[in-house]
Parts: sequence; structure tokens; C-alpha cells
Amino acid sequence: MLFKKTKGPKPISDSLMSELVGEIHKLGHDVGYHRHTEVGWVSVEYGRLIETASIYGVEETIRRYYAQGKKEGAERRKHEHLTQGGTVAVEEQALIPAVVRLSPAHRMIARPEATSAPQNIDRPKMVDRPKALDGFAPVKSA
Repeated sequence: MLFKKTKGPKPISDSLMSELVGEIHKLGHDVGYHRHTEVGWVSVEYGRLIETASIYGVEETIRRYYAQGKKEGAERRKHEHLTQGGTVAVEEQALIPAVVRLSPAHRMIARPEATSAPQNIDRPKMVDRPKALDGFAPVKSA
């Protein structure tokens, strides 16, 4: 028991740590900027980097760098889309046409427009009383 080795995380070199941080930060930035979903290739890449970090016991640090990169990417996207080429983009508002209300007297004497339907159209024969309800016609005798 005196000479028993305790298993713990391996020590990580500075170059490997900076490489892991750079890769995870870039992945987070891409996810935040391009709005990738965190399924598919993103989850595979994220899982690979977290697995490597867990061997050395630095997975929490790596997760923080991923979240930071994701936040920075989203902020950069927002900033770039708000300022397009140095000018602030202003949404053009559609002009609302003004409604002109005419008096009833003016509407009675106004000429119809080309696209308006005539107001005095014939009544369709479909709504007339059926001839069968008139009864039988009397027979004429010679």
C-alpha cells in the first residue's frame, strides 16, 4: 500500500492545451456564427475534443472555451449583419396608401372604374320560381 500508484489525470503539455483550446474555440465560434445545430458533425467533433480533454482532466476548461467561442461567434454575426459595409442597415418601411373616403352623393354620380363590377346586373334565372309549381296548363278543346 505504500508504493501503490494513484490513478489520476495525466499532466497536459502547454502545446497540447493551447491546441485543444484553439480547436474548441474555433468550433464554438463556427457554431455561433453559422448557427449550426449541435448534432451531426458538430457533436462528433465536440465529443472527440471533450474526450481528449477528459484524459487530462481539463474538460470543464474546454467546455468554457467552447461556450465563449459560441457566444463570440453569435455576437460577431449580429454585428456584421447590423453593419453592412460600415453603414447601419435601416429597414425600409413600406408606404401605406392613404384611403380617400368619398361622400355618398359623390359615389352615386361617379363614373365606374374599369375594374369595378356593374351594380345593376340581371337576376339569375336560377333564383326564379320553378315552372312546375305553376300547375298544369289547361287543355284546349277543339
